[in-house]
Amino acid sequence: MKIDVFTHLMPQSFLDDFMTAVGPDFYLGNLPSVIPELVDVGARFELMAELGIDKQVITLPTPPIEEVITDPAAAHQLAQKANDAMAEAGRASGGRFIPVGTIAMNNMAEAADEARRCVKELGLKGILIYSNAAGKAIDGDEFLPFYEVMEEMDAPIWLHPARTPMMADYKGEEMSKYAMWQIFGWPYETSMAMTRLIFSGIMDRVPNIKFITHHAGAMIPAFDKRIELVYPLFDHMGQLGDEYRNLKKPILDYYRMFYNDTALMGSIGGMNAAYAFFGTDKLLFGTDTPFDTAGGRIFVEEAVASIEALSIPPAEREKIYSGNAIDMLGL
Repeated sequence: MKIDVFTHLMPQSFLDDFMTAVGPDFYLGNLPSVIPELVDVGARFELMAELGIDKQVITLPTPPIEEVITDPAAAHQLAQKANDAMAEAGRASGGRFIPVGTIAMNNMAEAADEARRCVKELGLKGILIYSNAAGKAIDGDEFLPFYEVMEEMDAPIWLHPARTPMMADYKGEEMSKYAMWQIFGWPYETSMAMTRLIFSGIMDRVPNIKFITHHAGAMIPAFDKRIELVYPLFDHMGQLGDEYRNLKKPILDYYRMFYNDTALMGSIGGMNAAYAFFGTDKLLFGTDTPFDTAGGRIFVEEAVASIEALSIPPAEREKIYSGNAIDMLGL
């Protein structure tokens, strides 16, 4: 069995609400016209059957709601519409879709209650958030009640990177060039968010919280020894303050608390690094469908190839493909 834990879907009913809210000048344009599988459920089901994908966890695609809807009340209302639409997509899928909700991260006063509604009333399996909240770090005290509710419900948080082309690469430039905001900026964003959650003490205050990172833990597996050996140098130079010394366990142990998908676009070296760092129990098959040039086909095939290339027993491979998701999501 294969359960893809990180795919993206925009139900048509929500797409209509979203486009009305953001207006005709939205910077991503009409993305579903470029990638119709983002909305076309029938095409998704056909591809799943062809490629042997039994279930897909569906999450909203970027951009974050709070990025494009700056009014907190309006953003919360749009998040509620999204969650209702995702729940309906799950119900209509015959069990093939496992829907995940979202929150407006610029309205944390409503976020915990909406997360509870998603899981307890709508039957969604968790909540999608982003690596920053419209540019704000996600480790502040205002986010703690949401994290506490997610820990209490034992419902995972899908952590998606957020960075736009409007974030320039260098001073004096207005836009990022050569798609660097996404290809390199997104792994950086995820790594920054993970690190802030660790140093701020969030991972100690809610020790049983479950985050699922996109793209296999981003930069962390490749930079594990740099993290382990260079942080003590900065601590020795007196540049880390009390946060580093207040950590209750070795820093790499905190990074290993995160669960991670396998959406590395087929990188065999990257997959081996993720496996070596996180181990079998913290990896879940995920592909980032449908964001390739073939509506998801390429990412699925490449993700499978990278997992098949791992020198691991069949039982471990099965845990990555489905066993870990079954356990985490109570399927």
